[in-house]
Amino acid sequence: MPTPWMPLSGLSRCLALMVLAAGFLLGASVQADSPAEAAPTDAAAPLPTTPGDLSSLAQAGRFDQVLANLQSDAHLAAKAPAVASLVSDIRRYDQHRTLADAQRKEAYGKALDKMRSASSQDKLDEAIGQLLEAGTLADDRKAMLAEPDVVALVQKTTAAADAAVAGDDWLEALMLYRELEAVFEDRTTYHDQARNAERQVRLLRLYAPAKLQTMFQDRAKRLGNEKAESLTLGGETWEQTLDGVDMTKLRQALVRAARDHVTSPGFAPLVLGALDNMRAVAQASALADAFPNLADKDKVQRFDTGLDAIVERAKRQQAEMNFTDADRLFNQVSDLNNETITLPQKVVVYELADGMLSPLDEFSSVIWPREKEEFSRNTQGKFYGVGIQISRRDGQLLVVSPLEGTPAQRAGIKAGDVIATVNGESTTGWSLDRAVRTITGPEGTPVTLGIKRVGDKDLSEYKINRAEIVIESVKGWEHQPQGGWDYFIDGAQKIGYIRLSQFIPQSADDIDAAVNAMEKHGGVNALILDLRYNPGGLLTSAIDVADRFINSGVIVDTVGPNGERTGEARAKPHKTYPAFPVVVLVNEGSASASEIVSGALQAHDRATIIGMRTFGKGSVQDLYKLDGGNAYLKLTTQYYRLPNGQIIHRKPDAGTWGIEPDIAIKMTPKQLVDLIEFRQNLDVIRDTNVPTTQPAASASDMLEKGLDPQLEAALLVLKTHLVADQIAIARGNTVVPVQ
Repeated sequence: MPTPWMPLSGLSRCLALMVLAAGFLLGASVQADSPAEAAPTDAAAPLPTTPGDLSSLAQAGRFDQVLANLQSDAHLAAKAPAVASLVSDIRRYDQHRTLADAQRKEAYGKALDKMRSASSQDKLDEAIGQLLEAGTLADDRKAMLAEPDVVALVQKTTAAADAAVAGDDWLEALMLYRELEAVFEDRTTYHDQARNAERQVRLLRLYAPAKLQTMFQDRAKRLGNEKAESLTLGGETWEQTLDGVDMTKLRQALVRAARDHVTSPGFAPLVLGALDNMRAVAQASALADAFPNLADKDKVQRFDTGLDAIVERAKRQQAEMNFTDADRLFNQVSDLNNETITLPQKVVVYELADGMLSPLDEFSSVIWPREKEEFSRNTQGKFYGVGIQISRRDGQLLVVSPLEGTPAQRAGIKAGDVIATVNGESTTGWSLDRAVRTITGPEGTPVTLGIKRVGDKDLSEYKINRAEIVIESVKGWEHQPQGGWDYFIDGAQKIGYIRLSQFIPQSADDIDAAVNAMEKHGGVNALILDLRYNPGGLLTSAIDVADRFINSGVIVDTVGPNGERTGEARAKPHKTYPAFPVVVLVNEGSASASEIVSGALQAHDRATIIGMRTFGKGSVQDLYKLDGGNAYLKLTTQYYRLPNGQIIHRKPDAGTWGIEPDIAIKMTPKQLVDLIEFRQNLDVIRDTNVPTTQPAASASDMLEKGLDPQLEAALLVLKTHLVADQIAIARGNTVVPVQ
């Protein structure tokens, strides 16, 4: 049976590469817009007369009217002690908003000025980067894109990208086309060009990494960034990466994809996509160091001519092509290759598979034997290693933080340590993938980390036995001194805060544990569930999490290509939490399972959704075993549909997608970078025995300093709910239940 699964990222590796190299992303300003505006409104509007009306105003982001209502009764503070605190919080939020809005407008003007200056000097990357930043700050993005200076820049960048293609500078082409795609956000204008460039970069990365490295360094020099860190390309050869690739797995994947993909493509489109990919490989002369016959123009021409004939046969058979026809055509490609360019058989198979599936959608792929371990680690929520978070900085492997209660923490590994060697081998030039593969391993086996610590002259070696490491997908407000998390963002009013980073098998149980921990310390009156930057995970986990908040009805169902229902998940009451108020935080990085949970809670009126529109990944991937489980086919087979009938998946020509928040609050790129850095630093488990002159950061600083306006708004909504209940009790009214 296939296994329902959702990928942990909607971005391709090449797109991620582009984002890192370009040095931008992370969107927008403290500016609210549709569907609900958390902005000042008419102060003369009629004030609500019931606590229920007060809560409704907060759920709509009308905090100015909440404030006016609270201030209209001079005796409220005495009747409901939390009123004074809420009034203070709303005033602080308004001050933060006013300041941030002024900063946003100033930043918008500066970004456009920098764009014009960079464009005039033909610094296109810098100019497009400034345009992208301006787009996140603009009041009217469409009007901005219509400005003559912007139109001229787009034309100039398009010409430069086309010239990069003509010069076989595929990295430059990819960067520019992806930047242009991001400018327009419609996924169609530059889709074909970007996809072709991405394919060429993938080929270079796999078969000719040295050439891609040269392109990266040449590009860095052109951009005046000669100190740029080298591109990390992994430590494996293409032979190692393609280990276990064979025709048996390809044939099995072909049958499944033709029959079970959500578009019901049949065999012909898959075969034509595979043939197109083989043509691209044969014409990639940059791969000649790995495959010398690609430099032989006569052999390449003979292959190309023979491939033309195979393509024509495929087109003639298009209407009635079956598996036998498709397999025969693949065999003809293999025979043609052996007679001409003589690529290794597993290269032919790998590229046929990639070309076969890539036209279907960005989430369908073969998980080859070499990729199984990483895939399992991402979906099962556990692995065997030492328990550290690592990053690359200045060409070195750096320990971001040891994980609590793991062998690394017990051995004395600390945040900030540089991993100079692993098992005696220098880590210079290692990619993160290579580091993960080397440090992880079978349970109980040893690995020796050579640690260079600030202040120490000599390298210290730590021999650590690997153990099962359970991924911590649930985090709280801040670390407790004695270990574990404090889940209360407001301990006095018992408002909880849970961050969920991905949906893995134990996520729902871990949320239960967090709620139980809060219950032991006075109970939960309200809860913030933070799903920002949560890229998804397991469907079963998403259903289990949503089921904690919904006691009946449909959570999500699935539909086939013609809209027919193919499955359904319903809520069950036995594990449902009490009906305390809930806010869910989402943004553009919330995808897949995050969208199912937030969308289901929104459709059932169980939570207020705050943040920005989500990613729009609403397709179902099933896992099928290939060759007895030596590999898998991950195939898009259905779409998810929310209880309100909405399909959240973003198709290339879609105008709407994802989950629209009830209160939309943008954040500027600077705000997001500052917030992410602050939160990451706060989450680091530090050595309390090491003295420091720096004052200890506190999670409350995020609220006091206005670092997280989305979180501030969430807290205001929940505090208003609780104050409304107190007011109702003080006035002797019936409390309006929160749904």
